[in-house]
Amino acid sequence: MAQARRTVLISLSGRSGQLAAVRTMLSDLRARAQAGPGRITVRVLGSASALRELPTWAAAADLVELRVTGRPLAETLVVDVAEALLHAPGDSTGGLLVRDRAVVRVLTSLFMGAWEASLHWPDYLLLDAYLATDTARGVLAQLYAGSTDAVAARELGLSLRTYRRHVARILESLEVSSRFSGGTRAAELQLFDTL
Repeated sequence: MAQARRTVLISLSGRSGQLAAVRTMLSDLRARAQAGPGRITVRVLGSASALRELPTWAAAADLVELRVTGRPLAETLVVDVAEALLHAPGDSTGGLLVRDRAVVRVLTSLFMGAWEASLHWPDYLLLDAYLATDTARGVLAQLYAGSTDAVAARELGLSLRTYRRHVARILESLEVSSRFSGGTRAAELQLFDTL
């Protein structure tokens, strides 16, 4: 990563050894950014629990773009679409260094596909805080159950208008426009597991 000039793409598995290495890399990158010009785009994709293990300054300093996914990820580091380091679960060899440009481009495309299907970290944090309320969890549970708005509002003791406002807020936070897409995204982010 020290040789990166343009982009660094990281997918986190959540393994403690990988998290420690990524924290060190981000600290080095921070020092490098403070030393001079030449912004590098750094994108980190992982589960909410893995992203919480990263230093809080990383996203706050606009140094790193973070996105959350509920899907399990293999450990991947792609630098400048030129080299990739892969570590498969259970692999004790330390990983595989790939320098074949065609293979690295495919890995980059796979990463970017997962990136586009994920949720911005700040949006996830807002949604997570919102879902800490009983009302929001109730609305999410009603969406999961497939209840009609009128039935769900009555069950939760809300007016129909208030219920629909909660649904709209959840869909907006999930960055989707339909209830079906919202259900799919919520399932991907494992939000229903908290119900």
